[in-house]
Amino acid sequence: MDMNNSVVLAACLVLVLTSRPALTQATSAVREVQHAFQHPPDDSRIMMRWWWFGPSATRQEITAELQHMKAAGIGGVELQATYPMAVDDAANGFRNYPYLSPEFLDMVRFASETAHNLGLRMDLTLGSGWPYGGPYIPMDLASTGLRADSREIAPGRNSVARPVPYEEEHLIAAFVGQGALGETDVDSFRELDLAGDGDIPVPDGQGPRTLLFFFSSPTGQSVKRAALGAEGYVLDHYSRAAIETHLRESGDKLLGAAMPNSIHAIFCDSLEAYNATWTADLLTEFHKRRGYDLRPLLPLLEFDAGERSTKVRRDYGRTLSELFEDQFLVPMHDWAAKNHVLFRMQDYGVPPATLSSYRYVDLPEGEGFPWRKLTATRWASSAAHLFGKPVVSSETWTWIHSPAFRATPLDIKAEANLHFLMGINQLVGHGWPYSPSQAGDPGWTFYAAGALNDKNPWWPVMPDLCRYLQRLSYLLRQGKPVVDVALYLPTEDAYAAMKPLSTNQMDLFEQTGARLGPNIIPDILSVGFNFDVIDDGTLAQAEAQRYKVILLPGANFIPAETRRWLLKFQRNGGTVIAIDQKPDGNWPQLEVVSESKLIDRLSAAAKSDLRLDVQSEDIGHVHRKLADADIYFVANTSNHEQKFRAQFRTKYRFAELWDPMTGKIEKSASNDGELDLQIEPYGSRVIVFRTSSAAPLPARELPISSKDLSSGWTLMLGTNGVIQDVNLPYSWTTNSNTQYFSGTAVFTKSVELSAAEASAHVFLDFGKPVAIPRESLATGTLRGYSFAALIASPVREAATIFVNGKRAGTLWSPPYKLDLTGLLKTGGNTIRAEVYNTAINELAKVGRLADIAGVTRQYGLRFRLQDFDNLRPLPSGILSPVHLLFTRH
Repeated sequence: MDMNNSVVLAACLVLVLTSRPALTQATSAVREVQHAFQHPPDDSRIMMRWWWFGPSATRQEITAELQHMKAAGIGGVELQATYPMAVDDAANGFRNYPYLSPEFLDMVRFASETAHNLGLRMDLTLGSGWPYGGPYIPMDLASTGLRADSREIAPGRNSVARPVPYEEEHLIAAFVGQGALGETDVDSFRELDLAGDGDIPVPDGQGPRTLLFFFSSPTGQSVKRAALGAEGYVLDHYSRAAIETHLRESGDKLLGAAMPNSIHAIFCDSLEAYNATWTADLLTEFHKRRGYDLRPLLPLLEFDAGERSTKVRRDYGRTLSELFEDQFLVPMHDWAAKNHVLFRMQDYGVPPATLSSYRYVDLPEGEGFPWRKLTATRWASSAAHLFGKPVVSSETWTWIHSPAFRATPLDIKAEANLHFLMGINQLVGHGWPYSPSQAGDPGWTFYAAGALNDKNPWWPVMPDLCRYLQRLSYLLRQGKPVVDVALYLPTEDAYAAMKPLSTNQMDLFEQTGARLGPNIIPDILSVGFNFDVIDDGTLAQAEAQRYKVILLPGANFIPAETRRWLLKFQRNGGTVIAIDQKPDGNWPQLEVVSESKLIDRLSAAAKSDLRLDVQSEDIGHVHRKLADADIYFVANTSNHEQKFRAQFRTKYRFAELWDPMTGKIEKSASNDGELDLQIEPYGSRVIVFRTSSAAPLPARELPISSKDLSSGWTLMLGTNGVIQDVNLPYSWTTNSNTQYFSGTAVFTKSVELSAAEASAHVFLDFGKPVAIPRESLATGTLRGYSFAALIASPVREAATIFVNGKRAGTLWSPPYKLDLTGLLKTGGNTIRAEVYNTAINELAKVGRLADIAGVTRQYGLRFRLQDFDNLRPLPSGILSPVHLLFTRH
């Protein structure tokens, strides 16, 4: 909703009928926030990227899948059409409809109406697959790069045959230089006259010489993972005509097909226009923007000639960044505004998007889970902080626990916590594969990502998981972020090192991040600070953030305007620290600190926002400040329990623990912001400091006795399975007849209790999880690099517990213990545990995967399923002894 003074001030954005939502940020009172935390608003629910394979969506399946999302607590979808997963089958009524066909657009309309009627948000990806492009993009509007050919020429030659360009290439310039290949003197290069159509004249010269030809060359990159009928070239992101063509041919049709006012935002995926380093009018634009001619200096883009090369490369990279903003981002932003929708984008990659270019994006988005590195997630959240965007999203669970359908609810929670630690407050799941009944179980999946739909056997616990994520997404939008350290991105140094003829060097996010090194970010976090990244284009915004410290990580060239700004920041009481070296130029009184001493210097520069009494790389935090309270989110990112004393930087006397799993609020003993915390593996805590508290103190549980429940259970697999007697621990994959079962297993046990036992506080305890190492796999597989929670849980993978027919709760995350107080009675009791595993067991059975070979024969090789080779059934069931624990206060 718009940020205003309503009762629940959730910093979220919705579409209004006649204008775009106001993107302002309000500071809420803690009492209002508390109420909304316990009953979080719908607009803070997670979303899902909804892959329509083919596209082949039908009304019946669209309705069913949206209803399943709604019931699970998912708040909306981002619709993206992608490659087919099955061939047309007239006998069974299955058909793939071409992208943008009337049939497809009719399904878009129906989906938008259905989502609207269900109260679900709907975003549209303005294209199929990524990056933007399609069959309507001709070669002259397609992504283009700079290509060079070089050869030696013998002495005495005074002309050379004009090279024959590849199709759609254009010869830009030619040069001759002294020396053989690999030894050419860059200062000797002279531009050749290309006038006419015949041979190119070459001046006389002695000794070996090198010819160098530059071409504007289409990259030939096609849209990745394109739907049927969406195949075509990636567009030129430096050409306004290209994006206008795309918006006319795809955007207008998609948005026009949707129900009026039903689309919240349009989406642009990450920029992966590989080797996009040129555009038709680059030379003209370069001269206009930089004031000199680039053509005679083209060799300096690849050959090193000291400051001459670095200056030309800086100007070249800066020009590409500006063209991308002016010719792509501005038209996209304006088109969205004209159509009364928001513009959501992953603004990083190639073309070389700057951090400051996020100013044109309404809803910044990132991706990546390593929270102690510079990820695109942190890049996006920094931009959101700088530009005052209250909602910032991440493409979440992109590479979660490969292969698809292997992810568990704990995996999902644990990775989401990492995104929260990086400042994210809107999760966009990657994703939900559309899968009709004809696909069977578990159905279709995207080639390499989480398959997070109702085909997962553990889906009955999804509402509880979503509620946890919803509460935190809401809470982390409230107030203002507290960030003490700004990390300056050496953008100009990254430009200076870019060589457009070398692969993958034009990504500013990657290139600036590489210059930070592996230790600076962990050092900042270990001192108890959070950080943003800033660049030369965000100085005014950075000033408003009131950072305490700005770090210059090994920067060489810093623009004069930035230098003046940093000196002013220093004069006004801020701390500026250059790491390892002083940048070029005059820097009076600039402090230079070696990287090895950075932790000590940061500790002295400002009071830590969160200080622990133990050294731990596994504890992270986020701090949000309200008008009358401090909110801290603290997460244990490890696979073992963490105990520590924490000192929080707050002026408020009273501390409360807000439980994001249940919404329960309790008072906590605090001494001037100091608390003792004990956090389970992959667990989290919300600590709120305020002026007063009426919350109760947590009850202190004193153990009385325990009862072993490990024997005498019955087990039934599925709804019509054979009932068998089992003792715990038990995994049904140990039985060759049931090892491939994926679904619900019902464990049931009768328990006799005395009056004293039934009247006590009672907990059902499944035991502690066991830490396990990361899976070691050969290079080339995603499984060893995707996110996974590294514990073997006592319940594989989740369970719903019923006591005497009443639902007691779910188990899917540590601690695997459930409060049964008030549900048990004197005498006979029945405990039923409905246990859910993953779909991997079923997929491990031969013949359960989709017929990819048939799809490839019909439509070409558009994808490869990842990590489905050599699947084995996973342990499934209750894998530890179970006890009832009796306690008293």
